[in-house]
Amino acid sequence: MKRICLAPWALSLSLCTALTGSLFAQSASPVSLDTSAETAAVLSAKSPKSAADLRLIQSQLQRVIERALPATVSVEVRGAAGSGVIVNKEGLVLTAAHVVGRSGRRAWVELPDGRRLAARSLGANHDVDAGMIKIDSPPSDLPFTPIGEGRDLTPGEWVVTIGQPGGIVEDRAPPVRFGRVLFRGDGILCTDCKLVGGDSGGPLFNMQGQVVGIHSSIGPMVTHNFHVPISSFRNGWERLVKGEVWGGRYDEDDENRVLLGVTGRAEDGRCLISQVFPGLPADKAGVKAGDIIVSVDNREIGTFDELAKTVFFKQPGDMIRLKIERDGETINVTAKLTVGK
Repeated sequence: MKRICLAPWALSLSLCTALTGSLFAQSASPVSLDTSAETAAVLSAKSPKSAADLRLIQSQLQRVIERALPATVSVEVRGAAGSGVIVNKEGLVLTAAHVVGRSGRRAWVELPDGRRLAARSLGANHDVDAGMIKIDSPPSDLPFTPIGEGRDLTPGEWVVTIGQPGGIVEDRAPPVRFGRVLFRGDGILCTDCKLVGGDSGGPLFNMQGQVVGIHSSIGPMVTHNFHVPISSFRNGWERLVKGEVWGGRYDEDDENRVLLGVTGRAEDGRCLISQVFPGLPADKAGVKAGDIIVSVDNREIGTFDELAKTVFFKQPGDMIRLKIERDGETINVTAKLTVGK
């Protein structure tokens, strides 16, 4: 049995809902979720005033989660992983521009039910961090979820974030976080929903189950994180679909980016490797999913970000020394870093 646990918000509302594996066999509907007049009134209020209000919010939240989860996917582009959301039956995936990088790249989209589908990157607007991916041969039962077409969100509105940090993990439902919009600016949306590494490109939903944003970056505080509003996608939709790439710093050096070929996360103060990409340096050196990286080049680390930063400052062809804990044993390996393709 899988459980979704939502972080408590200011009124200490904590929702933990049991879900069975059958959820991931469902197809997300393109139809937005209706709300009763009573629920709509509670959602638009400054804060819930009673236990009955909390139950109405919980009920609507569960409906949103059940609608959104099947279409929230893990994406891989050139050995790097992020999240995304499928928004039509033709297999269009919205994600972050920094996940996509450039157009025409081989990508993989993994669904919560375990299916792994070949795809290609389309366009990317690096000014606002909006990107697209297209599944090559979408199956007839492909789940997808509706895009918000109405007004932009305003401060105080309830929202739900979902992502696939670390990729699809067996017997783990993707993290779901519940919060509110703090502010919006030109091409940016800030909420108090917590984000973690690997959430990039994942969807932000309103309480009607519509995609209203895409996760962009972790903010300076746990309660301040940033998303690309769906209006930024709509403004450049045709260019993104055509595969155009513009704005920001997607400079030519991107093709020479050094890769180790792993994804991971911090867990209990340790750097846990969640995925190793075949044929890349970590795989060739013998690193395996589930390994704990204790130190890099004889320097102890406690988070995946520390590993990523060390790799970032390396050059193609450099050697990197990893001390690994695996099944109670300590293993030392050396990987020769390669240029990303």
